Amino acid sequence: MLRNGTDSDTYYGVTSAEHEERSKSLKAGGYRVRSLSVFGAPPNVKYAAVWSKAEGAEFETIASADEVTFNSWYESWKNKGYVSTHVSATGPVGSAVFAGVMEQADISERLKCGMDTPYAYANATMGLNMLVKGVSVYGSPTNRRYCIVGHENIGNRKQSTYYQTDTVVFDYEKTYSAEIQKRFWRPTYLDVTNDHLVSSLFEDTSVGKWESKVGLTESQLKAEVEAQAKKGLSLLQLQGGGNGDDVVYTAIFAEHTTPLSQNWNANGKVVGFEDNDAVTSALDATMRNWMEWNGIRQAQVAIAREGNLLGERAFTLAESDRAVVQPTDKMLLGSVSKMFTHAATQRLIDDGLLNLTTTVYPLLGYKPSDERANNITVEHLVHHTAGYDRAVSGDIGFMFREVARSKNSSSPQTLRDMIEYMVDRPLDFTPGDGGYAYSNFGTMLLSYVVTNLTGTPYVEFLKERVLTGGLEAELFATAAEKHVNDPVVQETRYTNFSPLFPQEEVLVPNTAGGDGDIKEEAVGSFGLRASASTIARFIGKNAVWTIGGRDWMNSRDGSVSGARSYARSEGQENYDWAVILNSRDFTSDEQWSSLVYTALPDIWAANKIVEA
Repeated sequence: MLRNGTDSDTYYGVTSAEHEERSKSLKAGGYRVRSLSVFGAPPNVKYAAVWSKAEGAEFETIASADEVTFNSWYESWKNKGYVSTHVSATGPVGSAVFAGVMEQADISERLKCGMDTPYAYANATMGLNMLVKGVSVYGSPTNRRYCIVGHENIGNRKQSTYYQTDTVVFDYEKTYSAEIQKRFWRPTYLDVTNDHLVSSLFEDTSVGKWESKVGLTESQLKAEVEAQAKKGLSLLQLQGGGNGDDVVYTAIFAEHTTPLSQNWNANGKVVGFEDNDAVTSALDATMRNWMEWNGIRQAQVAIAREGNLLGERAFTLAESDRAVVQPTDKMLLGSVSKMFTHAATQRLIDDGLLNLTTTVYPLLGYKPSDERANNITVEHLVHHTAGYDRAVSGDIGFMFREVARSKNSSSPQTLRDMIEYMVDRPLDFTPGDGGYAYSNFGTMLLSYVVTNLTGTPYVEFLKERVLTGGLEAELFATAAEKHVNDPVVQETRYTNFSPLFPQEEVLVPNTAGGDGDIKEEAVGSFGLRASASTIARFIGKNAVWTIGGRDWMNSRDGSVSGARSYARSEGQENYDWAVILNSRDFTSDEQWSSLVYTALPDIWAANKIVEA
């Protein structure tokens, strides 16, 4: 079956001879391979391919090769400076048929075939961060083999991979549903085995409008190609699997055949330095270089003194279909949220409702099973010495699903439910005995104290008593559908089961509870969103780490799925600053450290503050 167009040519269900003849003709006519698939049982294999007319580097193709021939061809062209761009294989392990494309390119590439597990690919990459370009699963259902090709992931593009194996079989429809809840994510490759299992790759690049289909018969594929063409969408990927009348296809259609480029935008004012232009230029250059290297699309940086802004900049490195972030936009804070809970606690102390030595559980009317817990004070919770060690007993802030299932409950757990669960468990160490263990639960418990003593919902209390002088912060709701129009996209590559449906296997992005949290209940620990400007102003008068007023020479780091943040109160010149990113999926912790401990502090140190 042939589908011809002026700028593209698609065929499927053709023989090896037809494919090779067509390949020669199309290559001579200035076409390039966009997608390639070989499927069925040797020697009567079938091919599907998509070609597009475009200029580009020299390339070579191979078809219907056995493993030895394919490997020899690959090594030969690799030695001439070519890299693999497409690979496909079908048939039994001992008599598999291979096809592929290589083109001349100066990029690090890794192609590995014959693997009995796809996870062996990591050993073939020699430590390089790779972006998988294609996967082909061949062999039999009880003896599968894998070909995977990847290119060095320059710019740290985000990707999720789902390989079908004998022991791990992904439900594609559930996987697809979870992945597209991550805004701007889409399938980029859908391999299908001869027994119709779909291995899938997803990315967050943009190609305009798109659609994907799986399980298409040949007649359905023909109709789909025609229907999508009327919508202005063309085939990007086409893979086949099966034999004879049992052949099915996967197809991906898109408005653009290559991903949209990313645009740079920096906005906001720097007003409090002797040379504001120099600070602006230094900030913009530093953040652009860092974001390009680490694949971060949205960020904010702000600096203030005594609550007055000296500078605020918002940075966007993203495709044209995404919003340009503004200095006033709110971004997820992670654990930087804790300083608002500490400030709320300080207000209660100022009101005479609490003091640092107040024992918390007796105040709330609980009788813990571990008597030592009766001695936990407000101060213990603030300083992470209350006896809760997540390295020993798990991090309760990310165990909402686990707790519900332990009680056979189908209801999402509340903060009160989580407290009652913890009250029945033994402590990990004696409160105040000199032990320290960072605890999300401690701040969650403090937020409950605020609500319990005041009768005011925690976030409302923040707005009434803590967020003064035009400062703004709010809950970051858990459900993904709450954020479809947010200007800031909190990005993560990961998905897992939702705590909102604890007895069901509903997959959601980690930012939407897939990491086990319910932010409405853990808001006092890591569930707020605010701007970097709000953070920099706030810590000019409130402690960034402990409790009380400005916390001289101290800092707080926030990290949660979809966000990374940092806030610091400096010493000599009494200024405060913050940086927030819309993802924590950057290349390494060393990169983050270089930004917050060296690059940004060096800019402040090199430029004299003269006030706004």
